[in-house]
Amino acid sequence: MGSTRPDPPGTAPVPVNGGTADVLAAFHGQSHDKDVGPVRTLFFGPALSNGLARPVPGRVRPSLPALEPLRGLDAAGPALDGPWTRAQRVLAACVEAVRVRRVSAADRYPVHRAYPSPRGLFGADLFLVPAADDPASWCLRVDPQSHALQPWNGAPVPDPDTALDGSRLVVAVDHRRYPPEYGRLRPSLALLEGGHLLAVLGLALARAGLRPRTRFGPSDTPVPDGFSPCGSVALEPEASRGDAESRGGGAGAPAVSPDALERVAAVAAPSGTSLRRWLDDRTSGLSTANLVTSAHIAPEDGAGVTSSLAAALGAVADALPAPGSLRLYRTVLVADRVDDRAVCELRPDGTDDGPRRVPRTVETNFSSPLGYTLAADVLPWARAHGDHAQTVLHTLLGWTAQWGCLGAAATGLCARPMRNYQEADWAAVLGLDPAQTPAYQLWIRRERGSYMDVPVDTRP
Repeated sequence: MGSTRPDPPGTAPVPVNGGTADVLAAFHGQSHDKDVGPVRTLFFGPALSNGLARPVPGRVRPSLPALEPLRGLDAAGPALDGPWTRAQRVLAACVEAVRVRRVSAADRYPVHRAYPSPRGLFGADLFLVPAADDPASWCLRVDPQSHALQPWNGAPVPDPDTALDGSRLVVAVDHRRYPPEYGRLRPSLALLEGGHLLAVLGLALARAGLRPRTRFGPSDTPVPDGFSPCGSVALEPEASRGDAESRGGGAGAPAVSPDALERVAAVAAPSGTSLRRWLDDRTSGLSTANLVTSAHIAPEDGAGVTSSLAAALGAVADALPAPGSLRLYRTVLVADRVDDRAVCELRPDGTDDGPRRVPRTVETNFSSPLGYTLAADVLPWARAHGDHAQTVLHTLLGWTAQWGCLGAAATGLCARPMRNYQEADWAAVLGLDPAQTPAYQLWIRRERGSYMDVPVDTRP
């Protein structure tokens, strides 16, 4: 981590975050001057990765229809009605959130779900664990391919229907699934992916007629060795109790309420499209796509992405440790000219501060005609969450960015998240305040990336 970063040409350098806390050093240690090397393989050992963990003995299929409750449900609502039990709704939402949706045999990154993952390797998993007041000890993973529940701790498998009805939902990550070439970025990439998954899970639960409360940050929930919990979802009426642990997280854990999530979903969802089709359409595009291959996208063409991201920023307002500790910027090519670029800050109410021209530099190449940057002031996060600041912040960043991915899917666009860039250079070009760090980017393209895709739709 350097002590200064360059500002736009003609001005003096300004100091980077001045705090000396270990958490700041850790954040910038995995962020600045990254040691990422070319990722040359998609292999875990001798087999091509399909984005799934190894099979676990003893897995069981609930005697419930996994996909039927939400099949055909409109993406924009209303929520699921009818005679479906709570357990059936929970299972349907969990499966819709994690399941493999298509395989792209012709692309370098073959496996796709409703949320992005580096190289389609999937470092986040969804687990069901007992309610906080339940003395039982078990942990079930929701398998994204078979839709079975996989026991992970060797304990007897509880009755699946009972487990689904009264369990907590925990997202945990294992950054070792990503290849070593990602270097120090692996922990933050896994947490970002966990946030993306939490957003899809909350959406699916809400559409299933449940009221999910999403919490960001670690917990002492027992999960398999190598996994680290990064967030959880509790369902009302459990989430409405006063006990913080019954809400799936520790006291003071930042959260998104059921009502706030519903407001974001209402902005992002397409009308006249099924929830399943909406989530199927989420894509980052072909892995070889770039600025040159993408058609021009004017700011108004990306209005759905902009409004979804702004709504998500508003939804997490109560979870921020300080006003302005998370900000959103939109970058565009002016009149589709590579040398003419403009940026504006977007506010949760949908307004912006007006476009301002920014310089073109080799270090800050645009990855598409339209992009977004989430910038964080790390110091308030460190003060509020201490050693857990990275977990909370990166998971919340992933949750927020996922709504941009869904906004793109709703409007026929693809969205590719970006973490591998030099933050100091981007901060200078965007004209950020000295305390702000560009923490996550989302680039929008027109390519659908569906060439020779094979849909995956298991019926049970």
